[in-house]
Amino acid sequence: MSKAIVVDNLSKSYLLKHRAAQAPAQKSLRDTVGRGLSNLLRGDGQRSRGAGGDLETEEVFWALRDINFEVEQGERVAIIGRNGAGKSTLLKILSRVVSPTTGSVRIRGRLSSLLEVGTGFHPELTGRENVFLNGALLGMSQAEVRRKFDEIVDFAEIERFLDTPVKRYSSGMYVRLAFAVSAFLEPDIIVLDEVLAVGDAAFQKKCQGKMRQLAAEGRTVLFVSHSMGAVKEMCDTALILEGGRVSNGKVSVDEAVLSYMRRTVNTECAHLPFHTEDVDCLNVLILQNETPVTECDGGKPIDVQIEFRVHRPLQNFRMGFYLKTVLGEMISRSLAADWNPEMETVMPGDYILHARLPEDLLVAGSYVVEIHSSQFGVCDYFTDMLSFPIAVRRSSRYNVQHIAEQPFGYVNVNPGWRLESLSLA
Repeated sequence: MSKAIVVDNLSKSYLLKHRAAQAPAQKSLRDTVGRGLSNLLRGDGQRSRGAGGDLETEEVFWALRDINFEVEQGERVAIIGRNGAGKSTLLKILSRVVSPTTGSVRIRGRLSSLLEVGTGFHPELTGRENVFLNGALLGMSQAEVRRKFDEIVDFAEIERFLDTPVKRYSSGMYVRLAFAVSAFLEPDIIVLDEVLAVGDAAFQKKCQGKMRQLAAEGRTVLFVSHSMGAVKEMCDTALILEGGRVSNGKVSVDEAVLSYMRRTVNTECAHLPFHTEDVDCLNVLILQNETPVTECDGGKPIDVQIEFRVHRPLQNFRMGFYLKTVLGEMISRSLAADWNPEMETVMPGDYILHARLPEDLLVAGSYVVEIHSSQFGVCDYFTDMLSFPIAVRRSSRYNVQHIAEQPFGYVNVNPGWRLESLSLA
């Protein structure tokens, strides 16, 4: 399969200027006028001080550093990472909006990019005129654009406003038309930033279907999003950017999402003990066979122990955990008071709360145990600050003939299958 994009040792730097205010010094009028005349006569434009005598310093900031990857024709690649990781800078370089500082990018085919709302649109032109303008920018003739025009309008659902200047469009209308233009004017490569998040759920679903169709037709898709659900739905492989560098190279989208979510789950905030005015979380243990683990055997019970301290008598007290996917989707909430009303009232002291997830409950995958404590209707104590990732291996009781089969859902259900024979051949 041919390469659609080849990125080789790509780096991008920016020069940042900082200004530090200095305490005003007592100067005579003669000193001030003399310094001004000296600067004017020198005329070299160099200043060590900013306005008001502020000191200026310069810093080289590397938005991207030594990026290397290849994208095959027809591949759908996600680019994920935290804010400031360099995702948008990378897409702008690929889209030839900005130039790299070092390195090179080789692109095979016609590329269409949608990096922000209204990319490539002239605000004073109508929607109809902007469709033809974008087609021309992509190197298409008016006849080629006309053949696709009705499909673009139908997809964007803006027929009533087609002859209205786009400066009067809502952000949703902008996005619908911009995506339709990018997708239907037959680019070989389509580059999309988080802009699709502006559209409503129904439109996002249409976009996902169109992107799958583009990939099936051999088009290449690069997609940036903070929505891991959308990434998994729309892409096959992914790159994780961290601090302007690619982490672990290009990997499967499932592997990338799990890796990214493990990095971003609030474990950096889970330094124990965690203190509040009323309740302290002293320790949290995930156990199997009385041994602390981060990877669990799905065929055995998983024990959760929460050690906490209460500083004053509390009523309507809640302590327990939320079980979530690494995408943040709730699987179950389990609080002690849900099952034991006597635990709603606690006195000052130290406690250990014990809980157990039964064997064969969780499908193989990665999960998050998020510790929760609150006074019902009054306050939350931990406010999702205490999260602990766990990985679950497939239960040994699962049919070993299908060990390579992909897991579905999150919870195992054994409904007690029973085969009744009605007749034998």
